[in-house]
Amino acid sequence: MEQNSTVQKAIKISNLTALVLAATAILLLALLVAFNIKPLYNHFTGPFEVSSEELISYQGPQDTFRTYVTTYPIMALDTSYHLFEKLDNGTEFISHSYYALLFEDRLLLAKYPGSGKGDDIQPGPVTGKIVRLTDEEKIQVLEALKEEYPNLKEVFLPYLLDTTADSGSVWLSIVGIAILFALSVLSLVNLIRRSGDSSKHPIESVISNPDDWQQTPNVPM
Repeated sequence: MEQNSTVQKAIKISNLTALVLAATAILLLALLVAFNIKPLYNHFTGPFEVSSEELISYQGPQDTFRTYVTTYPIMALDTSYHLFEKLDNGTEFISHSYYALLFEDRLLLAKYPGSGKGDDIQPGPVTGKIVRLTDEEKIQVLEALKEEYPNLKEVFLPYLLDTTADSGSVWLSIVGIAILFALSVLSLVNLIRRSGDSSKHPIESVISNPDDWQQTPNVPM
């Protein structure tokens, strides 16, 4: 009777551990999906075509769920502002340039790869991600443009269209979600197996097979 009680207690502890592991995996999966639902949605269903009226109504990426967009500016004006990067040998090069996209009577700062190539009076569709301006971009690009052209102070929209953004971080999230999903499924399957027929529980199967037990021989005193 005491042995059965000990076995049942061990089984309960084992089942509780399996339950905690399954719950933890599912919770982590839910949190990862919740924190990445917006970039995942845009990655798999974007880019979305947006009108100039929609863009003008936004104050930033927080105002829309569709942040990976295709826009149709009237003109793309080269601001002559650049972002420099330095190589290991100390050489600097232009990694990004900034354009001002014209939509009706408003301008949207856009980040392009490489150096600027002058104004484009027929830019065609421009695809990128609606993102917040970094502190460096606010001070060294946007505020500098407003000081240089005071009549444009109220014309610029308060966010950036990043045409250089890649999907590397999204793919890291996808890999993480896939791993956690697999762990959640395996944990649930393991929990169901343990919670079903107790005679098939790993602990029960070990105890019920005396051949697997190792007895320590009595050592004469």
